Amino acid sequence: MNVITVTLNPCIDETVELQELCLGETNRAEEIRRDVGGKGINVSKILRSFGIPSVATGILAGEKGRYIERNLQTEGIESRFVFTLGETRTNFKIFDQSKGLMTEINAPGANVGNAYDKFRSMLISMLPHCDVLVLSGSVPSDIGDAVYHELTKLAKSYGVKVILDADGEKMRRGLEACPFAIKPNRPEFERIVGRELRDIDEIIAEARKIADGGVEMVVVSLGGEGAVFVRDELVVRTKSLPVQVKSAAGAGDAMVGTLIYAMKKKYPLTETAKLMTAAGSITVAKAGTQVATFGEVAANYERVETKVLFF
Repeated sequence: MNVITVTLNPCIDETVELQELCLGETNRAEEIRRDVGGKGINVSKILRSFGIPSVATGILAGEKGRYIERNLQTEGIESRFVFTLGETRTNFKIFDQSKGLMTEINAPGANVGNAYDKFRSMLISMLPHCDVLVLSGSVPSDIGDAVYHELTKLAKSYGVKVILDADGEKMRRGLEACPFAIKPNRPEFERIVGRELRDIDEIIAEARKIADGGVEMVVVSLGGEGAVFVRDELVVRTKSLPVQVKSAAGAGDAMVGTLIYAMKKKYPLTETAKLMTAAGSITVAKAGTQVATFGEVAANYERVETKVLFF
């Protein structure tokens, strides 16, 4: 299976752990870590651990962009990025150990100018050799909200399955092109449907509407409550594994990467749901933007509780 992951707005994640975050005061770090980030890049990380090669692509800038390239090369991940002027962004994550809370400060990223057109041309040259395209995360402000709609239609014209994991208008516009699968979290899903969803039944009902509209698989992650999986006439509800949460960053990306592994293995939905839920649960127990490994998921996915809710 040939996989391309797209990260149009990559980043370097600087994670600081404190005993307690005291606003307006001097805080002393217990630990500081630096990770190469961006949702598509995170998907490529877990795919590498699962033994599935991928090509990470998108738009980078400046010395931080070169740092990301070198890091991916060191990790054994093939990358083909277009470079633009300016500098790739740095995001800051502050973890308060006493409260178990993560505070995130995400930078907007550099404007890309005509680098997007170069990226699009490069992607077109890659799509004939691609089976699955992952479109995920934020985009630079000068690209526009229709980008995932355009790229989904483009990929589908080559017979490529698209997995979309985005937020707001970018996700809504992307849905109009009917990707193969989507994986929003609950707040993102509520923004898709335009209202607060009171319970699991309402989440399932709205997910069914999207599936009936042509999206083959809908996954809504619910944080510590697990996830809902809808495909064909089947709905599966899972419970998260009990873990001590350190960082939610990368959990959804780990689920997307695990979905691709399950697609490659042709697993049924219940097995896919258990694997994806285990990957998300294990990832939130890791500091920074580290993701679950294949060994960790394989050792724990059978512990995930599942319930078939509807045929």
